Amino acid sequence: MACLQLTSHNALTVRFVILPIASVYIFYLSLTFKFSCEMVVKGLKADSRKVSSHKRRELYWDAYGKMSSKCAAIDGAAHVLMTYKADGEGGGIVEIVDLTKRQRGLVGGGCEIMGRKIKPPEADATYKSWCMAWSENSAMEAWDDLMSDEPCVYAAADGVFCATRHKRVMCNGFSSGPPKTMKDIEALVADLKPDNPLRSISFAGNNAPSLNPYNFFLAGSWVPAAVVAALPAHIGHVASTSSLELYSYFQTRKSMQLLREAEQLIAQMLVDVNKGLMPLISASSMKEAAAARKNSLMKKVYAHESKTKFIESARVDEVDLQVISGNIEGTKFGEYGGIVFELFYRADLSVF
Repeated sequence: MACLQLTSHNALTVRFVILPIASVYIFYLSLTFKFSCEMVVKGLKADSRKVSSHKRRELYWDAYGKMSSKCAAIDGAAHVLMTYKADGEGGGIVEIVDLTKRQRGLVGGGCEIMGRKIKPPEADATYKSWCMAWSENSAMEAWDDLMSDEPCVYAAADGVFCATRHKRVMCNGFSSGPPKTMKDIEALVADLKPDNPLRSISFAGNNAPSLNPYNFFLAGSWVPAAVVAALPAHIGHVASTSSLELYSYFQTRKSMQLLREAEQLIAQMLVDVNKGLMPLISASSMKEAAAARKNSLMKKVYAHESKTKFIESARVDEVDLQVISGNIEGTKFGEYGGIVFELFYRADLSVF
């Protein structure tokens, strides 16, 4: 995200960012340049004419109108989040929340924001400021990306980065070029530690990532074919340098790792079943999963992304939840219904 810096009609400098909350018809806007709030809103409002539904256009216009009013009402400099959330009755509510000190640092240059950057019509080639806008499902994805999505760690031709879809930071540059041999890459991996040099890019918390079995990979065509062929399982490779494709590759690696962990639990469950033990691990039954969650018996759960209602409830209850995405057809996890969970202690869930 970048800092939104506007000069409203009353000539007061305003800094803010507009982010989405969980709802449809919500918007994200981020700017780092000075020009009237009315100009920003007018341009976005004009672009919303492309929306096919009249009711949706009305909601967009309601959002931009209320955002403009909030801009004009801010007195003096401010660092805030501005959100628009549809109320389900044809309108919506704009809310302003102060940015934390950490968030101000990130939007002010602490990390790079990835995506299409919009500049005002009068901007020339030297103009450094920009804005970004997301709406509807993309706004939800952007919010999750900025606030909570797990970062990946990758080595590109110019250095090592911590990144999500929409933000990244270089942690270590390659002054003499990227590593070319397997020995060099192994040495690089051994030196990648939290805060030295890996950096946090989270808007909530300040925990730098640490390497695990799935989150590190090499990105780009610079990697020699012989090295690619020799890479161990904990180091991946993707030829792309697109931020979206890199993060998609990371998510695939993560899901594969989680799938292996889920199937290890299933194998342990089957051992207990063959021994005639009261279960510590259960799979396939959503009824038992609900009973375990509601009675605070659930220690950890792996669920396929299709279990949307259960996932929402588990997140509200702050259960240790791992969501597996992608096709699970033909896997042991898929055979057992796309859910497996571990209890804090052995219990007969049929009595709950």
